[in-house]
Amino acid sequence: MKKPFFLINATLIGLALFHSPLHAQPVCKTESLLSLPEVTITTVSREAAPAPHCKVAGVIGPEIHFELLLPEKWNGKFVMGGGGGFVGSVMNTSLMFGSLQAGYATVGTDTGHQGHPLDAGWAHNNLERLVNFGHQAVHRTAVTAKALIKAYYQNDIVRSYFTGCSRGGGQGLMEAQRYPEDFDGIVAGAPAFNWAPGLAALATQITRAMYPNPNNLQEAVVGPKEEALIESSYLAKCDAQDGIKDGILNDPRQCKFDVATLLCKGKKTDACLSKKQLAAVKVIYDGPKDSKGNSLFYGFPFGGETAPGGWPRWLTGGLKYQAKMDEFQGGVDVGDFKAPVAPSAHYGFGNGIMKYFVYNDPDWTYQNYDYDTLRKDSEPVAETLNATNPDLSSFRKRGGKLIIYSGWSDVATSGLATVGYYEDVLAHDETATADARLFMMPGVEHCFGGPGPSWVNYLTEIDKWVESGKAPEQITAYWLNDKMQPTGSRPVCAYPKVTRYDGKGDTRDASSFSCVDPQ
Repeated sequence: MKKPFFLINATLIGLALFHSPLHAQPVCKTESLLSLPEVTITTVSREAAPAPHCKVAGVIGPEIHFELLLPEKWNGKFVMGGGGGFVGSVMNTSLMFGSLQAGYATVGTDTGHQGHPLDAGWAHNNLERLVNFGHQAVHRTAVTAKALIKAYYQNDIVRSYFTGCSRGGGQGLMEAQRYPEDFDGIVAGAPAFNWAPGLAALATQITRAMYPNPNNLQEAVVGPKEEALIESSYLAKCDAQDGIKDGILNDPRQCKFDVATLLCKGKKTDACLSKKQLAAVKVIYDGPKDSKGNSLFYGFPFGGETAPGGWPRWLTGGLKYQAKMDEFQGGVDVGDFKAPVAPSAHYGFGNGIMKYFVYNDPDWTYQNYDYDTLRKDSEPVAETLNATNPDLSSFRKRGGKLIIYSGWSDVATSGLATVGYYEDVLAHDETATADARLFMMPGVEHCFGGPGPSWVNYLTEIDKWVESGKAPEQITAYWLNDKMQPTGSRPVCAYPKVTRYDGKGDTRDASSFSCVDPQ
């Protein structure tokens, strides 16, 4: 399988190597590892790439698989990488930041089940797997990894971090809320933090709008021509609002374009939307509601309508255009598992959550469901899955630092939801800005990609913050070419500040921009 495009080498991302403390080189053998209760080491091997390390694979309890990578040149620190989707195989997205090459001991887990990351069938009638997926597997893997690392190197761990995006971002928030002593610094990107009723209602209502007949998944109600019409229309009105006409909305909330103006006044043409298409589009932008019109979750802002990693992959799609979802999220290795039949990624996620998490009924269907009891029906599973608690006091009290980031053009996890959670945190305690920062990335899709600059080494950023104690006011994001080399940059400002072009200089150079208060 080809490598994800963001596996950047350590030279590019600028991480310095550190040497481990002065001890004899540890022996990479099973008998040299610490024996722990309920932990079975399955394989131990010495590996040369991407940096010399000892690879330890094992199982915690009956089925929480993990892989721990122990570099020869250890920098004294530990980082755990999160997973994506429903996970289902060992994932470690910290590797995208060159964690191993930089000398971090690092671990990933399958969260206690095996399967394609778009398939939730593993949760049927299995509460233990659901609890493992919700929070327990990440915590147990972190605790196990830290014990093995300390014994292997015969030295204490100096710093412990977590980095994740999407499901991994939700895992990061869960760790800060439920297990505040596990990590010193956490990066939670595009966090999937409200599974039910939030993501479940959003995904299945969009799916129903796009595929009102669940037995016909060939083409969505809204197709490529309509997506192009919508995107070009709001860009024509709002693209230049930030002083630059570049296909990027600095903050899509400031764009007041009304998609209803695209409704056909007569015969349907490529220059307008039918009533059915407009109704489907409004579900995306307005968010899910019950039969009485009560809001159940956030919708999506403008962005990502035509991008391959945007609406076509996540919201609309169609079996006519994509026969399988093997690469539903870039950078997440699906292993050898067969992708379920799905016209879009949210078709798989929404139906999976409703069938196997909320109702435990493989025959559940969205076709005539009214959502009126969903909030109450999902309360039991929400206790296990949702990371919505705005109280970060325990994490902050021990010095923990949290970076949250999201792309404004993300149509997998809504940027509006990410902002909503962060504002809940500040409403709970306005002093939380000292230890938790949000970075909203203009023009960036799910975790990375899109017309905006999306590459940031967030492992470097969280380490810098924890080590210096100085909260980041802005970070620099880069565009990368097909050789993974930077081709331009812009600053991303700590929310609520936004970037402003200074009026002169290269618009793909961060020095031409400033961070200012929103107007």
